[in-house]
Amino acid sequence: MKKLLGIMVLGLLLSGNAYAGVNEPGVTSIAGCDKSLKYQYKKFIKKHLKKLSKKNQTSVLYASCNYDIYSWAVNKGKDLEKLHKKTYKQCGLNPAYQRGMKHSKKHTGKECYLYAVNEEIVWKYDKAKASTIAKTKIVEAKALKEKNVKIDKKPGRFFEDQPDVNDDYQIHFNYLLAADSEDREWDINGKMEKIILKMNKVMAKATAKHKKGDGVARKYKFDYRADGKLDITFIRLDQRFHKLHKWANNDIIPFLNIKKRMNNPKKIYFNYADIDSVDGDEAGVGYGTLFLRNKSVNTNERKLLLTLHGLIHTQGGGYDCVPGMSSEPWPSDLHYVNQEERVQLNSGRKLGTTYAHNIENCPQLQDSVYLTPTSSEPYDPYEVNCLFKIGKYIHPEFINVIEQMKKVKKGTGINWRLRFGSSCRYRDWNRGPGGFYIWGVEKDIISTLK
Repeated sequence: MKKLLGIMVLGLLLSGNAYAGVNEPGVTSIAGCDKSLKYQYKKFIKKHLKKLSKKNQTSVLYASCNYDIYSWAVNKGKDLEKLHKKTYKQCGLNPAYQRGMKHSKKHTGKECYLYAVNEEIVWKYDKAKASTIAKTKIVEAKALKEKNVKIDKKPGRFFEDQPDVNDDYQIHFNYLLAADSEDREWDINGKMEKIILKMNKVMAKATAKHKKGDGVARKYKFDYRADGKLDITFIRLDQRFHKLHKWANNDIIPFLNIKKRMNNPKKIYFNYADIDSVDGDEAGVGYGTLFLRNKSVNTNERKLLLTLHGLIHTQGGGYDCVPGMSSEPWPSDLHYVNQEERVQLNSGRKLGTTYAHNIENCPQLQDSVYLTPTSSEPYDPYEVNCLFKIGKYIHPEFINVIEQMKKVKKGTGINWRLRFGSSCRYRDWNRGPGGFYIWGVEKDIISTLK
């Protein structure tokens, strides 16, 4: 009876499917994931089967599989349409697992499909259908790419980082879209440039007035073209928006580094991405992104403030050794304990102690190589946060992290939360096993620590 109910429910659900992936049983091979998924679902059914029958509820499990890496979500309820949409969405956001353990990546990179309804496993391998799906996706992706190539070409637009006018450290800006995103032309209609240049004026004012600073008005070093205009590159990702990682930078940064070759360690690559993500901005050493479609980025002032906030993280801040910085773990670290004070790390225009302070052996933002006029004792955030060449910065907070890294056994992974400042976004998570690898450096960074 329960099996019949599962089939009947499935039949009802499959009629009038209005959402891709929702109510759609999987047909591809999931041999590497099937055993684990069966275990998870049997455990759920065993616990809830009696309640399902008694309360007239239905349970559904959605899953995604990439070889032996899988993610899944299961729920129960009476409203079938809401139940399927909710579970499908959760499947795409949930962490990925490998042999029962959480995988380093937060998703599998594959679409979620319906795996089971009540006691009935509906994911059935169909070689012909799987082949058709794969071919269809390839054709669709190719057609979308060809379409974008035609419509993205517009006067005044640049698809590559233009030749540099000097070899100094500089911040390069991109206007970035997903494969299926609407092009609002922020790179060529002046909107980006206006906000970014205004932001640098705010920075100059804040640095000049900082009470513990040296009184020098400093700006960020931006990447300009030979014609004096801000160098903004148009970037179109090769993934549709719904395929992107929950934290979109996890897909954006590898695309820029590997496919677009935006990997100059003397540059910061900062994106104005015309998509949404979990936060309004997210940045670390090397790369940062402002998400224009996020609900918190609803005015030009917010865009300006969040760009300032993100740029501090690209400079390695906020360092744990800075006065007033939170000692709590993520997501409270890298920010001040007092969240009410309106400074740049807390969505304000002024600069807090991260810019200048009196703590010995602890970096100050005013000494970053990305500010001009450049300090007489500059630091490079890539050298400090990625290569761990800390030089004079021998504060206990720094030494503690490095000593913990040196104790890690070979082949053991280094959690990204082990840090003394913002994360190095050059980190290559596909190399290992374990260790701390970054793009462009052959050795495990841990092996270079003294």
